[in-house]
Amino acid sequence: MITLYSLSGDHLEQVEVEPGTPLPENVIWIDLFAPGVNEDSIVEAWTGISIPTREDMTEIEESSRFYMETGAQYLTVPILHAVDLDHRELAPITFILHGSRLITVRYANPKSFSTYIMRSTKPGNGLISPKCSGLSIMLGITEATTNRLADILEGVAGKIDAASHSIYRRQPKARPMTTQDFRHILTQIGGQGTFLSRMRESLAGISRMLVYLSATNNPASGKKETRSWIKSLERDTQSLTAYVDFLSNKVTFLLDTIVGLISVEQNAIIKIFSVAAVGFMPPTLVASIYGMNFSFMPELQSPWGYPMALGLMVASALLPLYYFRRKGWL
Repeated sequence: MITLYSLSGDHLEQVEVEPGTPLPENVIWIDLFAPGVNEDSIVEAWTGISIPTREDMTEIEESSRFYMETGAQYLTVPILHAVDLDHRELAPITFILHGSRLITVRYANPKSFSTYIMRSTKPGNGLISPKCSGLSIMLGITEATTNRLADILEGVAGKIDAASHSIYRRQPKARPMTTQDFRHILTQIGGQGTFLSRMRESLAGISRMLVYLSATNNPASGKKETRSWIKSLERDTQSLTAYVDFLSNKVTFLLDTIVGLISVEQNAIIKIFSVAAVGFMPPTLVASIYGMNFSFMPELQSPWGYPMALGLMVASALLPLYYFRRKGWL
């Protein structure tokens, strides 16, 4: 789908173009969402530059993500998008700066895009000025993306804190944690750890893009206001990256704690079986002795033989338990 936007004073305005007609000069942003082959060709005919395919956008080499071709800058950044309510994936999004115009190529719809479009198309939004360029729109989308990542991080931190409270702040009389409890917490914490690694990858891509913009000789990025904006976004990404690292360390600590608690529970179970073995093995030995079929066993003919054997079995069970208890082994 091709969506065109032009400047209309202090906001963006969607432009409708009939098929086969030339591109209006006032179009400042061409948004390609899940483009087909024909739509790629239409934009290429309008702009005279090539549009990267989905396979090109998934390349991980630095030279494939940031490069210049026929006077246009190509910048591809991995951005998180929601697959469903609790699952987010990384999707590559390509920004193409061609003169004062921005072209975006994407096969996902991150919320930051829809938020920016909704705000920038309203008059008096504070995002768009009459001198706005394609680079300004790209930086605005990047700022909306970092703000969205910050909001998501707050939710992740809350879930990690909730998992931490369920581990460390259990009531003294609460029931012991079961296997299902451990499995639930491990799944929850592990999922947040995986999500944090994806978020860090997204922040790293945004940070590299900003560094690339600072290092290139784009006339628009050389303006004082634009340089300050880029520096501000770099500081934001660095702060978010540091916070992601902090949460990742917290997740690692919680996972180690859960594994330690599981080991403690396993040791307690093994201890129960050990106590049972210590308690039942000596009486079993006594019973085995008196169960042997020898012809000469005087106790079998004695009236006190049976109670003596029972008493010996009880004593052989209690004495080891008492000894181990005194030693502090039980």
